[in-house]
Amino acid sequence: MRTLGFILLIMLLSMVAALRLGSFRLQRGIMRPNIRKVDGRHRFCFGAVQSRLYSTADMGKRAAREKAKNEVRLRNIRYREASSAARGDAASTLYSAKVSVCPVLREELNLNGREKRGRVFVESDSFASSSLQGLKNELHAFFRALRKSTYLLSAQLPQVNEDGEMVLDNEMIGDGKLELDVSSDEDVANLFKEAVNFYEARQNIGGAEAITRPTVLLHVSKDPNAPAPPPPPAYLDNMPDPTTSEHMTMLSFYSFPPSQIQDVDEFCLNLRRAWKPFGALGRIYVAKEGVNAQMSVPTNVMSNFRECCFAIPELGEYMENGLNIDPVPIPSKEFFHGENPPPFKNLHIRPKSQIVADGLDKPLDWQRAGNDLPPLEWHKKLQADEPPILLDCRNSYETGVGKFVNAEPLGTDTFRDSWEILKDRLKDVPRDKEVMTYCTGGIRCVKVGAYLEQELGFKNVSRLAGGIIAYDRTLEKEREKNPQEVEELSSLFHGTNYVFDGRVGRQITDHKLGECVTCGNMTNLLGNCANTACHKRMVQCSACLTGFDGCCSTSCQTRFVNGLAKSKRSLSSGVEREGGGVTKSSSGEIDFDPSVFDDVQEYSAEHSSEAPELYDAIQRNTERYLPTGAHMTSGGVQGRLLASLASMARSGRVLEVGTFTGYATCAFAEGVGAGGGGGLVLTLERDKLAVGVARHHIRALSKGTGADGWKFVGELDNKTVAELGEGEEFAVSLEDLGGVQVVSRRCNDALAVLEEMAADWGGLGLGEEPFDLVFVDADKTRLLDYVEVCLASDKVLRKGGAILVDNVLWKGAVIAAGDRNEDGDGDGDGGGVETKQTRRKRKLARIMHHFNERIKTDSRAEVVLLPLRDGLSIIRKR
Repeated sequence: MRTLGFILLIMLLSMVAALRLGSFRLQRGIMRPNIRKVDGRHRFCFGAVQSRLYSTADMGKRAAREKAKNEVRLRNIRYREASSAARGDAASTLYSAKVSVCPVLREELNLNGREKRGRVFVESDSFASSSLQGLKNELHAFFRALRKSTYLLSAQLPQVNEDGEMVLDNEMIGDGKLELDVSSDEDVANLFKEAVNFYEARQNIGGAEAITRPTVLLHVSKDPNAPAPPPPPAYLDNMPDPTTSEHMTMLSFYSFPPSQIQDVDEFCLNLRRAWKPFGALGRIYVAKEGVNAQMSVPTNVMSNFRECCFAIPELGEYMENGLNIDPVPIPSKEFFHGENPPPFKNLHIRPKSQIVADGLDKPLDWQRAGNDLPPLEWHKKLQADEPPILLDCRNSYETGVGKFVNAEPLGTDTFRDSWEILKDRLKDVPRDKEVMTYCTGGIRCVKVGAYLEQELGFKNVSRLAGGIIAYDRTLEKEREKNPQEVEELSSLFHGTNYVFDGRVGRQITDHKLGECVTCGNMTNLLGNCANTACHKRMVQCSACLTGFDGCCSTSCQTRFVNGLAKSKRSLSSGVEREGGGVTKSSSGEIDFDPSVFDDVQEYSAEHSSEAPELYDAIQRNTERYLPTGAHMTSGGVQGRLLASLASMARSGRVLEVGTFTGYATCAFAEGVGAGGGGGLVLTLERDKLAVGVARHHIRALSKGTGADGWKFVGELDNKTVAELGEGEEFAVSLEDLGGVQVVSRRCNDALAVLEEMAADWGGLGLGEEPFDLVFVDADKTRLLDYVEVCLASDKVLRKGGAILVDNVLWKGAVIAAGDRNEDGDGDGDGGGVETKQTRRKRKLARIMHHFNERIKTDSRAEVVLLPLRDGLSIIRKR
């Protein structure tokens, strides 16, 4: 108790001291205790080690972004209230503007499908209804690409055809604009005044139902006097089409520019714009201190990509050792559709506080970090009679499968642990003794070199330029040029080099330095557990990899095999073994023992009706095309529940927010068809590739859910991503299911679509009946907003209808989240160093717990939370 009281006192004093800091503001969570191992004992540390300090300018930008987000949120709330009010009240407070964009601007700005034509709402007596700039701000909230463009606005009042429907066709636009120029505040005010008069005049004549509120038609056209866009950069001249490349090249680089990166967010946007034409994929971290990138680029545009990087001032000459390129390109077919998931699937450029989290009390001068030795010079030095101190700066899981001869691993779990270990290891070493360091790509050695030179006072520090990746590449090239010197150029790095992408490890030599996690034999194979619920990094020999089906343990193998048993697919044969519900038959195939279950989930799955064969094929395709999200499909038991609920829908109308690859969509369509036919399943999705895969799966329903549908889905096996095509939107009528219509819409903001439904259902052209069932499997941070629209508007969900919300238990972490204050800072994994994954899991668990608490107390809803898979809430609208 004394120790606990002392810790609490220190925390209180530290917080008081933090409040007195005037030159910096502290981000929430700064005083979170950090447990570190010091002098062999675990101690609590505070201060800059765990702090993230932001200057006043940084905090100003963050505050501005938060303010903008809150303004959008409050505006959406006002829109929902207005659109769900009585018709007369709504018409008096909310104007509608139907907007179209001219073809020239569409092409120049590369507008997506959502931005070519749409609708925005303007509040009466607002800045947007009386000011040109205010109206443009409203347009920019929807048509984001217009923000940095110069354009002209024209307008006119709506026209109504003989059927009472509002129309806007190309003939109305005439010479590229509508009847009225909108170029001043006065024009805007007069336009909406005329719209109100037009609306009121039509209330007592035919066709009034076509206009539910004062409405204007706006057309955005290119300004002929606008300055010409800048010419494309020279490095794009005569560049091949990256989509035709037969190979992908892996590369990495880092940069520590002396002047630092002043605006990190803007730099991230600029990098994305610069690299988009190359079809580059990868993971790039950007901080004030520099850039850290691991990427894959189509091989046929590598020279152009290199020119682009050297043209960027913050990279260019400051990319130490230039681009660190893997010597062996990967065939594109193997890269995207090989047995293993692709190393990178997207281009992620993320702002960070540091490009390598180091945990140092203060930043060092990364320009004073010792000498970088070229790989050949490094190779010769390691063969000297009196080799220097050679330190491996990587973590234990990396050094466990490969290292340089005579190297001393630091034995760290994370890079933050390096400093105390270095102090202890070098405390008695003369400061003029040569110390050599290395890591995977070189970036960690820059920080270690700076620490050795500036904090520990060593005067002869050197590091391997470009790290192990550059060493391997250089020696391979030298052996090709000088085959007579192969023996002298044989690698002094033995084993496998751990790399931070989907490949996990690159084998450099046949030396087996790692210990198999399963049997203890020596191996050089790295991987991740095949059980997606575990997926831990592991070292495993080939025999155990086969015998345990790529899993780390018997329990993980049981879960993995039970999940595949229903698909009736045989797995690879291997070492015969029994136990845990899994046995090997004489043919080498895996048999499932239904008498052994790990938990009630497995028992429930075994005693529920099996899903038709079609769904096994959908699951297989998901694992192939979107492997990292394969666990996100509904699965057999939940899929059967969704089909059953859809079959009980009153009018057979289902809305799905989050299509993914169409597993749940097909279940809903199957259920609606079983309930009597007809009906509609409207599904919304953001990811183009997912829509492309889902389109094929939904069309397979026309072949039935049995062997024919399974065979049709299997036709994707020989298709590449390019052949598959990215989906926009489509409609399928399933005659064998009673004419069920499945309509897919691709949209960047599903919430905006729901709000549009609440405001004007007829605008989507799918009938005006509300839905019986709404399934929400989308952005978890906006669940309350999705449910609010459904509960507030009878146009979206009828009274008595149900909302289904997935993942409400969030891997069970909501239990711990319920024990914390929503805004409190947890201590992660037992108070140790918290990883990015655990922080994200904890944050989302708090969001899900908050959602569950809020919806339970909502008088408009009746809630049943089922512990099915990751949790499914059934919310009935009273």
